[in-house]
Amino acid sequence: MKSLVPTLATALLLLLGAQEMLAALQLDPAVMGEGMASGFRHILPEGLDHMAFLAGLFFLSRSFPALLGQVTLFTLAHSLTLGLVVLAGLTFEPRWVEVAVGLSIAALGLEGLPVRRHRFLEHLRWLMVPAFGLVHGLAFAHNLVQESGIRRSPVSALFGFNLGVELGQLVVVGVLVLAFSPWWHLPWYQPRVALPALALTALSGFAWAVQRAA
Repeated sequence: MKSLVPTLATALLLLLGAQEMLAALQLDPAVMGEGMASGFRHILPEGLDHMAFLAGLFFLSRSFPALLGQVTLFTLAHSLTLGLVVLAGLTFEPRWVEVAVGLSIAALGLEGLPVRRHRFLEHLRWLMVPAFGLVHGLAFAHNLVQESGIRRSPVSALFGFNLGVELGQLVVVGVLVLAFSPWWHLPWYQPRVALPALALTALSGFAWAVQRAA
C-alpha cells in the first residue's frame, strides 16, 4: 500500500502535466487520437512499402546503435516534411513521390547485395537515409492532408499522425529485432537471411516504382 501511493501520485502529476501541455499548445485530444490511429494504420497494416524500407534498414544493420541511429534520422527527416506540408503549405506531385518511395526502397535493398558496383552506396547510407526520409514524409503527408481532422486542428492532426507513425515504426522494428537479432553474428545469417531479404526488398521497390509510374 505504501508503494502504491507514490505511484498513483506520480501518475496523477504526469496526467496533469499532459493536460497542461495540451492546453498550452491548443491541441485537440479528439483530433490527436484520430491522427494517431491514422498514422499507426498507415504503417500497420497498410504501409507495406514503408515497412519494407524499415526492413531494409534492419537487414543492412548488425548492431543496435547503427540501427537506432538510422531509424532516428529517417524519423526526423519524414517529420520535417510532414510539418512543411501541413504548416507551411509545401506542395508536390503525389504520383512521383510514390515512385520515389519505391526507388528509395530498391536502392536500400541493392546496397546490401554482394555486387561490387553498388558498394559505394554503403558509404552514403548516412546521407541516403535522411534524404529518403524526406521523400517518405511527403508520402505520409499526402495521406494526412486528406484527414477530416486536419481542417479542425492542423497542429493536433500533425502531432497525432506523426506519433502514430512512430509507434507503428517501433512495432515493426521491435518485431524484426526480436525475430532476427539473436542470429546477427552467426555465420549463416548474412547469406541465408539478410541477403535474400534485401534482394526481395530491392525487387519490391522496383515493382512499386514501375507500377506507380505507369
